[in-house]
Amino acid sequence: MALFPGQTGAGGHLDVDAEVHTLRSQGLTDDQILSELTAKGAKEQQVISSLSKLGAPGAPGMGAGGPPAMPGMPPSPPGQGMGPGISMPPPSSPPTSHGAGPTDSPQDLYDRIEEITEEMIDEKWDDLIKEVRKIVEWKNSVESKMQKMDSDLSKLKDDFKILHQGVIGKVEEYDKRMQEVGTELKAVGKVFKDVVPVFTENVKELRSITSGMREGKKE
Repeated sequence: MALFPGQTGAGGHLDVDAEVHTLRSQGLTDDQILSELTAKGAKEQQVISSLSKLGAPGAPGMGAGGPPAMPGMPPSPPGQGMGPGISMPPPSSPPTSHGAGPTDSPQDLYDRIEEITEEMIDEKWDDLIKEVRKIVEWKNSVESKMQKMDSDLSKLKDDFKILHQGVIGKVEEYDKRMQEVGTELKAVGKVFKDVVPVFTENVKELRSITSGMREGKKE
């Protein structure tokens, strides 16, 4: 609320400029002045225009409703006080100080990038070498197993060959013996063929002699 009653012009019309000046001198902010005068019936645009005409308030370093001015920057010209609904452009960034610290030259930056790249390549190369060694070890292991399998297979072939030769030898030996037995049987059959007739004749003669001896005894 205002500390003093509002001033009016002739005929009861509200003198916005005078009211703004009075309220500003009382230390009210632009927002408070705007609320106070619009409550009394003043138009918002009139209040903002009056605030802009007055410019910055009496507070040191402060614009009309705006932030304190940056050191070394010129003050805002009159008529640019920021009222409600009016945005203030952002302050420009201060110039970069080149003397704040040492900066890398393009050659130093290139050398640094090259160093990092070489480190990454060396790391990846070491990983690749490890993987290649694993593959070589696996290859050697497989080749060793294949050689052992070939050796076992060759030995199995040799054993089978020996067994086959042994079986063939036994069969040939059995066949040879059977041939010898057949030859012997043929020889025995031939002997019996020659001996049986003679043996039969001898039996007949022996029978006739025996019969003659029996008849002689009877006489």
